[in-house]
Amino acid sequence: MAKTPSDHLLSTLEELVPYDFEKFKFKLQNTSVEKEHSRIPRSQIQRARPVKMATLLVTYYGEEYAVQLTLQVLRAINQRLLAEELHRAAIQGRPPDTAASPRCHAQEGDPVGGTCVRDSCSCPEAVSGHPQASGSRSPGCPRCQDSHERKSTGSLSPQPLPQCKRYMKQVHLLFCEDHGEPICLICSLSQEHQGHWVRPIEEAALGHKKQIQKQLEHVKKLRKAGEEQRSYGEEKAVSFLKQTEALKQRVQRKLEQVYHFLEQQEHFFVASLEDVGQMVGQIRKAYDTRVSQDIALLDALIGELEAKECQSEWELLQDIGDILHRAKTVPVPEQWTTPEEVKQKIQLLHQKLEFVEKSAKYFSESLHSEMEMFNGESSGNGVCWPGVVAVFPCAVDLRGPI
Repeated sequence: MAKTPSDHLLSTLEELVPYDFEKFKFKLQNTSVEKEHSRIPRSQIQRARPVKMATLLVTYYGEEYAVQLTLQVLRAINQRLLAEELHRAAIQGRPPDTAASPRCHAQEGDPVGGTCVRDSCSCPEAVSGHPQASGSRSPGCPRCQDSHERKSTGSLSPQPLPQCKRYMKQVHLLFCEDHGEPICLICSLSQEHQGHWVRPIEEAALGHKKQIQKQLEHVKKLRKAGEEQRSYGEEKAVSFLKQTEALKQRVQRKLEQVYHFLEQQEHFFVASLEDVGQMVGQIRKAYDTRVSQDIALLDALIGELEAKECQSEWELLQDIGDILHRAKTVPVPEQWTTPEEVKQKIQLLHQKLEFVEKSAKYFSESLHSEMEMFNGESSGNGVCWPGVVAVFPCAVDLRGPI
């Protein structure tokens, strides 16, 4: 026995799981119906089960419009597979004269297999100017009716939900918090999700949206803190750069002071040595003059004695006593004696030179040691001057008396 549209309608409603059936009833209460039909009371819809719901639909709207209205609501709640099956079953169960017009051209790309639209439909009613052709659908063309239903429900249809890979006719209406994934109602009843926290996907999305907002505020606070830290770091970096420049100038000034001090001491030390050299030169010149006179006297006496030695006996004896007396009493050339003043100045210069050498060595070793210590502590960024300070107080002034 062939099934009637009422049978197909009941089978479709029985395919809906409880959660989807509740959505169907809710959407049915908020779907507009044609003027010639009255709306089913809300109280009856809320208490109805699939059999009662099918009876109410057929009673209030008749089989044909009940199927159309059911198709409209099924598509609105994203049960398109059930809507397609009901649509095909309804077409197959109709008499031949109510089937789709053979000249009705389907629009390409329709997911159900083609939808007849007013601009491309060539069914007799649309071509002949039938009074109903100016309306939203042609009663003799089911595809025109389907097109009308699609147009009238387009604004009510939400975005399609992803289908369950395990149960193809079910959509993901629930969310398993334990697995962190959307599931269908049948999956929620399986052993895999037994004892898990499962809730409607809208509720889960709302809860996670609140978590996202909370984390978003947290991340924004972190970003604000990061900006503040970056600003603080920039200020610190600028401050350190200023300090570095000030230290650089200070180091240059200190080194210039050291350089000028050493240059000045070098000048004084060299001047002292030159003074001693001039003094020694004067003493040498005076001594050389005196010794030269003594040597000249000796040369003259030597010449006389040599000449006397070569004379004859009579001539040799002439004035022999005088020449011999002068030879015996001739003064001895003056010996070199270093003035005590020169000795003292030379000795003082030696002492000062030793002190300068010791001070320079101490300065070099102290500075090197201190710099190595600070370089080890601050990775080469420190500048230390204790060695310089320790040396300068005991630095000798070479301008002292000579």
